[in-house]
Amino acid sequence: MELAQATVHKSGNTLHVSHGDDRGLFVTFYNEAIEVPFESERAGHPVYKDVPYVHIMFPGNSTTQVRRPVKLKGDENTPSDPQRWPQQWAAFQSQSEQVHSGIPITEWPPITKSQALALKAMNIHTVEALADVPDTALTWLGAREMQQKALTWLKNAGDGAEVLRLQKENDNLRADVDALKAQFAELAAAQKTPKRRAAAEE
Repeated sequence: MELAQATVHKSGNTLHVSHGDDRGLFVTFYNEAIEVPFESERAGHPVYKDVPYVHIMFPGNSTTQVRRPVKLKGDENTPSDPQRWPQQWAAFQSQSEQVHSGIPITEWPPITKSQALALKAMNIHTVEALADVPDTALTWLGAREMQQKALTWLKNAGDGAEVLRLQKENDNLRADVDALKAQFAELAAAQKTPKRRAAAEE
């Protein structure tokens, strides 16, 4: 898996840039203490300042990583890093734990704890990331079977979510019908009451 590349689309006189799909990457932001030579020389001792860095890991590849200063401004070809990974940047800004969206691999029932830890060592932190690992990275024993299991599990989970959604809609409709029935019953009872009173007065 590689960083998604920018693609320029031309429509008449208008240019539009798309940046591919980075959802399979595991990205965290952090502060790196960088020495400032000019300040150090002036102070007579090392002076450091915190510089935001981005750490990009590729699921399925434990050797390739990217660490570099955060790109805070975008250009015509690529967005800024905060724009590219807004969830992780927001977590970094609030100093909360940065997690990749999805189902944590350690909470996935079909695999053992040791398998989950092995996947995390390969920078695969979610079931979705496992499903997105490119074929070229599926080189370890049982990798393809495990990925197929993830794909099947996610599809079934999606189907289950749709069933739950439809069930909830049906429950809401049933509740609405019951409420209407109750209203009709109240109206019918209210219409019968004056007739009974009139008959009693005669």
